[in-house]
Amino acid sequence: MSISLELMRYYFSLERDQFTLDEDCYEGWVLLAVQQGTFEFHVEDVSGDWETAGFGDVILCPPGKRLRRKALERITFHFAEWRLPEGSTLPTGKLHIHDLARLSSTFAYLREWHEQRTDKDVADAQHLVSDLVYIARRERLNSEHRVASKSDLLMREAATHIERHAGLGEISLQILAEQLGLSGPQLTRRFQAAYGISPVRYATALRLTKARRLLVETEDTLEAVAELCGYQNAFYFSRVFTQHMKMSPSVYRKKYQI
Repeated sequence: MSISLELMRYYFSLERDQFTLDEDCYEGWVLLAVQQGTFEFHVEDVSGDWETAGFGDVILCPPGKRLRRKALERITFHFAEWRLPEGSTLPTGKLHIHDLARLSSTFAYLREWHEQRTDKDVADAQHLVSDLVYIARRERLNSEHRVASKSDLLMREAATHIERHAGLGEISLQILAEQLGLSGPQLTRRFQAAYGISPVRYATALRLTKARRLLVETEDTLEAVAELCGYQNAFYFSRVFTQHMKMSPSVYRKKYQI
């Protein structure tokens, strides 16, 4: 499943209200993915009706096909274009990435490269974009082997609940499990099977994604960031952030804030 690609360009957009172009047609393969916000899109000859995409969704558009897009709220996004060896192909359209921790990490490294890039280290960006494409391909293969069942629908409900409450404080998985008619271990096991990540890690990935944005784009205190991201205090937030990001929130802010 290794990806051999020739990166033509990569761009990370800071927060904006809308895309510069409503549509475009590209020479190479294109990846479009938001880190914050949602948008509508349509890929010529691939999408049926217009679809909605948000964090965790990756859009792959093949060469020569028109990609239309419209932001539904303020967005930040990643864009990449590349060439594949002759005869190679990829899945197209929207792919939902379940491994949000890995996706967030790759996004963070790409943003760091975009802000510090030189002509000498383009291979780093090519490697990171290759990783995104690999994750997308893996998700498509996994989805093809995933059997649709009632448990999948329940886990979609569980994921939606976590997404809505991740920033509001500690989420009781036991209460959520009872609401879904499951035991705690059943919820964890089914969620892991459906999304490739535990409910706790899913909530943590969502919180840390929001925390990184607040650290870079606002002057909020660590106490305020912790509260907005659902952590009980700045000390606990700093411990979790440092554990996952390998640097403290203060160091992260100094490194990435422009």
